Amino acid sequence: MFNSKTSVEKITSWKNELIKTSLLKLPPDLASEALQTFRNVTGYMGDRGSSKEPLGHVTKILSSLMLAPEQLRDEVYCQICKQVNNNPDNISTVRGWQLMVIMLSSFPPSNSLKLPLTEFCSKKLEDDNEYIPKYAEFAIRRIPRIYELGPRREIPTQVELEALKRCAKVTVRVNFLDKKYIMVQTDSWATAKEFNNLVASKLGIDDPTPYAIFEVSSDDEERVLDPEERLLDLVSYWQRLAVEERKGKGKGAKIQEFQFVYKVRLFFDVQDTDHAGIEMMYLQASTDVVDARYPCTEQDSLTLAALQVQEKYGDHPGPGKEFTELEGNDEKTGRPKLQDFLAQKYFVDGEDRNQELIQQILKLYAKLTGYSTQEARLSYLDYVKSWKIYGSAYFFAEPQNSSLRFPSAIVLAINSKGILIVDPDSKEFLAEYTFKDVVTWGHSSNSFVVVTGGMMRQTKIYFKTDQGKEINSIVKAYVERVMGPKTE
Repeated sequence: MFNSKTSVEKITSWKNELIKTSLLKLPPDLASEALQTFRNVTGYMGDRGSSKEPLGHVTKILSSLMLAPEQLRDEVYCQICKQVNNNPDNISTVRGWQLMVIMLSSFPPSNSLKLPLTEFCSKKLEDDNEYIPKYAEFAIRRIPRIYELGPRREIPTQVELEALKRCAKVTVRVNFLDKKYIMVQTDSWATAKEFNNLVASKLGIDDPTPYAIFEVSSDDEERVLDPEERLLDLVSYWQRLAVEERKGKGKGAKIQEFQFVYKVRLFFDVQDTDHAGIEMMYLQASTDVVDARYPCTEQDSLTLAALQVQEKYGDHPGPGKEFTELEGNDEKTGRPKLQDFLAQKYFVDGEDRNQELIQQILKLYAKLTGYSTQEARLSYLDYVKSWKIYGSAYFFAEPQNSSLRFPSAIVLAINSKGILIVDPDSKEFLAEYTFKDVVTWGHSSNSFVVVTGGMMRQTKIYFKTDQGKEINSIVKAYVERVMGPKTE
């Protein structure tokens, strides 16, 4: 393995000067890169003088190795092992182990190095330096994990790098639709699926399946995270975009920002005893109603607004007593308070109309006295679940079957009941397919296809869309919940 006839002990031990050749047998072009990598390893560890900030050396190593061949990545692991082995300087040794942890957050060793690297770390579990066993144990646990995940796409942020140096976690903000948020600790190896489960556990939700972490931009564009996507890698990507955008637009310019939002993705039925799950479902439903994602009558809107008031404020104060929580503007946002309960379309006819709406809501609200918070939420959910369109995820698509006579552009509305094809202009339902009607389905990078019908007659419908993967994923989840897992 090693590129020298010198003794193995000498090759694998600390050296206070630069190496003249790579430790592993590498092609000439990679061997020269290996020498530069060693300069950055020793620069970070303090084994040689450098004017560069320590983390600058880390960034240099990662920049050259993130997309590098596997042999060069193995080389840096060997270089770090060499510099922490028999190193007389405790501070330098600790920094070397910090570097080991950082590398293990970014890319895996090769299959041939995986076991030797693990064995090397195991031998350091009894080291006399009080800090080394901690780093060695941490590294041993992370080697199989990074091997499973593979290399990340982005260089860690400075916040993440500082946490890795301490074998610590990073605190991430998770937002909700009602503008509230929680802070959750995670590490460099956490995937979106694992983080989603962590958030659900923190909230006390029994079943995390219906919920997901979304990436939401300041332009209100959103996407659900892929289950295997690494959370902090995405944060690093956001930071790189911000740096590039500021560089292009100027320091004070407004740039696009991103946040994590935890909300409902799949509208499965939730047990009434799962109070935290019911709260999330209610929050999603009330937000969607107020945002006019569902076409509903004015009477529907007023009834739901009354239930929302009951959920938030409890019982009406009683006959002859004032209730002013719906009047005026919110002190923080400046928006009419009523807009938290009714869709924007009702606020077009001035203050007199607003007062009329408030009085109608209060009249209905007074009849709800005695409803607990949970009962108000469940009643709200029961009301909206009766709608055919409830819980729909919407996707614009272009039908490719001329024989079906759909418009050139339609909206696919997919929910727990089935697939709806909707005219985007008239909002008319052009076709409806329950999941019992769905024989099979599939997708490509620019299409989604569904086959409907029965044993005797089937229809294959093609749609042109760049959201085929997400449509496919949602259909699969609902079909498996309704019909059981799809068999090959």
